[in-house]
Amino acid sequence: MVWRLAALAAALILFGYAGAVVDPVVVPYTVGIKGLEAPVRIVHLTDLHASWQDMPPRRLRRIVEMVNAQSPDLVLITGDLMAGKLINKPHMSMETAMAPLAGLTPRLAVVAVMGNHDNDLWSPRLFARAGIPLLVGSWLDVGPLIIAGADSAGHQPPPYAGLINAIADAPLGKPLISMSHEAESFQYITGRSQLHLSGHSHGGQIMLPIIGAKRVGAFHDAHRRGLYRIKDRWLLVSSGLGTTLVPLRIGVPPEIVVVDLVPYSVGKNSGTER
Repeated sequence: MVWRLAALAAALILFGYAGAVVDPVVVPYTVGIKGLEAPVRIVHLTDLHASWQDMPPRRLRRIVEMVNAQSPDLVLITGDLMAGKLINKPHMSMETAMAPLAGLTPRLAVVAVMGNHDNDLWSPRLFARAGIPLLVGSWLDVGPLIIAGADSAGHQPPPYAGLINAIADAPLGKPLISMSHEAESFQYITGRSQLHLSGHSHGGQIMLPIIGAKRVGAFHDAHRRGLYRIKDRWLLVSSGLGTTLVPLRIGVPPEIVVVDLVPYSVGKNSGTER
């Protein structure tokens, strides 16, 4: 009996590891944005959790190739570049993790926010060195729209005053979307943000029959993965690319999210849900 359980556990671990290192699926969405004059394609990346275990530079470069193949106007990264593993040996430096991101070639910009596993001392320095704007309670005009970004709840407590202030301070006249690592921040922002992008949940990461996924919190548990219409606004939560704690994924594939923003048309479906 013990040997059978050990064999079952080993098989589950191998299956989970294979699910963690497989190429991500490309998941498309379309969202209508009021005030947008022409379509904008966003690729949303989150929770890369770079590590030698399941997200080495070679895999990161492969993901960058897949992103560029989508011909994005913007690449938005919603945090957790660093490993976040229970056992993170050998350690991967942030410089090594960030190097493949230099290969991203969106038409307009790459923009990022920090996650709870990112270092609030080194992340701003290294993102600046890489020429990637890091939004920490601030906003950025990228041409057709404005992006407001929040620090992670891992670096500041709710209710996300930085994000609230960034949205309030952003100039009028262009549509605004927002981004933060944790989806719970959506509860605190105003209707000025028509679309909010987040990660953190990993979609549950390990979804087992009967047991289900680990519970994170009421809002996150109800919005683990997908596009949600809430009070006339959109929330998009990605299951992300990497893994946290253990390098395993079961029942929740890694994903690259492609969001086509289109001018809003009254009377037509302005978004697609999975």
